[in-house]
Amino acid sequence: MIKGIIFDLDNSILDTRSLGNDILITILAPLLASNLPEKTKRAFNSAIWYTGFEDLVVQFNLPPGIAKAMRMAYQQITIPENMVLKTYGDEFYIKKLPVTKYLVTTGYRKFQQSKIDKTGMAPLFDEIIIDEMENPETRKGKKKIFEEILESNNWDKAEVLVVGDNPKSELGIAKSMGITTVQTLRPGVEKWSKASYHISSLSKLAGIIDR
Repeated sequence: MIKGIIFDLDNSILDTRSLGNDILITILAPLLASNLPEKTKRAFNSAIWYTGFEDLVVQFNLPPGIAKAMRMAYQQITIPENMVLKTYGDEFYIKKLPVTKYLVTTGYRKFQQSKIDKTGMAPLFDEIIIDEMENPETRKGKKKIFEEILESNNWDKAEVLVVGDNPKSELGIAKSMGITTVQTLRPGVEKWSKASYHISSLSKLAGIIDR
């Protein structure tokens, strides 16, 4: 029996394409002005829409100076007042699910919180946890957060679903823990064959819970 669902935010509920490329201009500026190969710059620019920044710093082995400058810019951005953020239009199905619902999102607190506030989605969840990247040394990371959710609710791993898009983040971590994974196949998301389920709409979650 499923008792809880842990949701990711970006590319799962929030359509990150609605942010527009301009939102990341100040973040990417130090990278684009560097002497790193153009191939690296293009790959990073593409990956940042789907993977947490600090994870990409490690993945691309960014020089400390470039990473620091990008990190400082990232910590300052918020969603502009006049920007219209879009969800995928199916988040209201979350409220109907007869389970405890968590939103766990990775990023810099100021930016992630502004996304949540701008879309007004907070009431859909019983608890919202931001996996803060401000201090990499003290960052919990999603594995620790998932473990704490299981422990605090006295849930077995078979009683939980993790819903997200990224096999290098929430899905891969949940899979390694033995938690059932549900990949949201939103536009631009590559299908991960190792996910337990694949859905194109959150309306399909009710059927998965009932199985």
